Amino acid sequence: MNSEDLIQLGLSKNESIVYLALVKFREADAHSIIQETKFHKKIVYDNLQRLMDKGLVASVIKERRRVFSLTNTDMLSAYVEEQEKVIIKKKELAIRIKKEIESNLRVHQEKQDAKVYSGMQAARSFYAETLQGGDYYVLGAPEESLDIMGELFWDSHHLKRKKNKQKAYLLLNSSLKKWGKQQKDNYTEIRYFDADFEPKTEIHIQQDIVAIIVWTQEPVIFKMKSETLSKSYKKYFERMWKLAKK
Repeated sequence: MNSEDLIQLGLSKNESIVYLALVKFREADAHSIIQETKFHKKIVYDNLQRLMDKGLVASVIKERRRVFSLTNTDMLSAYVEEQEKVIIKKKELAIRIKKEIESNLRVHQEKQDAKVYSGMQAARSFYAETLQGGDYYVLGAPEESLDIMGELFWDSHHLKRKKNKQKAYLLLNSSLKKWGKQQKDNYTEIRYFDADFEPKTEIHIQQDIVAIIVWTQEPVIFKMKSETLSKSYKKYFERMWKLAKK
């Protein structure tokens, strides 16, 4: 078992490393986990809390120290089953949204198209296609998108975009500020939502394309081709952009 195995189950990279430290120790205080992982104190505590929220880690007070330990390993299966339920609900929601939008789009005379894709490969293909278009606008990319696709993927994507001289206007969740600072340049403008607003979906607007990406472990992409819809979302983006923080 390694961190990649746990990532496949839906844990983030940092959660996986902290979890493996507890596998090694069976039980340990935060100081021991910090020494083992070489993580900053805040990162360790944040990821321990996330693992406890997932039901994979428990804590007790022993001799005035807070000690962490793994819960029953059956909780790993239970966690995956819960994630599967969430993904099914997300897909059902995406299908419902698709039907509603298709119904609404029938009133327009222009030629329109809507498709739903899912999976990591579909996400990679979608972003490869964006490199063939012009400038684009993004609303609400969450931290999960970074964990799911990996920083290397996003760094490579944006490097290719800049070589193509495509501008990107990114209105991101505030949890991506650290990553955003590394990307900002003449071809990339970035602003952020307030910290208390963290949408789990991303809206991508480019030419006559509007795509809604649901960032679950198996991403769901609802892609619509409509000039009318794209113009409407572009106006919405411009309104939100003015309200956002730099």
